[in-house]
Amino acid sequence: MEFVVCRGDSPTLGPLAFRVPWDRHFANANDESVDARDLLCQEAALSSHVGVFGIATPPVRHLHIGNDGFDFLVSEFVVHDGSAPDPREVGQLLRAIHDCPVPDVKLVMQGERQVGDVIAERLLRRSRVIERIAGIGLTLPDPACVRDTLAQSTAKPSLLHMDARPENLLTWRGNIRAVIDWSNALIGSPALDLARMEEYGHLTPDFLHGYGVSEAAEAPLSERLLYSLDTAVMLAVVFLSEAPNPRRAKSQIERVVSLFESFRSLIH
Repeated sequence: MEFVVCRGDSPTLGPLAFRVPWDRHFANANDESVDARDLLCQEAALSSHVGVFGIATPPVRHLHIGNDGFDFLVSEFVVHDGSAPDPREVGQLLRAIHDCPVPDVKLVMQGERQVGDVIAERLLRRSRVIERIAGIGLTLPDPACVRDTLAQSTAKPSLLHMDARPENLLTWRGNIRAVIDWSNALIGSPALDLARMEEYGHLTPDFLHGYGVSEAAEAPLSERLLYSLDTAVMLAVVFLSEAPNPRRAKSQIERVVSLFESFRSLIH
């Protein structure tokens, strides 16, 4: 939605992928204002970082930051066939990302904040969007309660991809050849990334077999409910505004209400 990706061919470098933003700045119902330049820099930095630790990403060839505001990222073009990724490989990939050393990169969606502060802020802001568009009222947990609950996490902070859907996995005959699109990356508990995969419907037994056992991914129920809410609220906004779908919006709002009620009953 934010970038167009084009293929080009170089006589010396071979096939290349050019990632170019539609606009320098963009905003939507989920995110108020994002600088596409920052996302390009983050994409280059995180792709290069995880690549050092054996995670397959398209090798970065050039990051162009133009004085005239025209920016783009050039990477090797990874041949792929669009096949559904093997769930076990997806689990292995996410585990490898979580096991990577945390990069020294200021992430666009997080800045200098703790991940609990990020979730508390955007749960409130995005829930207000749901209330306004759907014309309903949500009984929201107090942001301070959200921050306090997540501040108790004992998990060692990890790099989180936060969008490891099939659309962001380049595959060939089901085998993952590269992971792309680090726009939503955060530093936090692996349980947050796993909660997102669960809300996407990808936390299958095969995925979990590939991911393996990880104490870092375990979290108290109150924490996991908030992690699930982070994705559920985001998806509700998507289906209400960014990619309108009345049927999916209705079921997603029901999911949000259910998670809110479960969290409220747990802490009272």
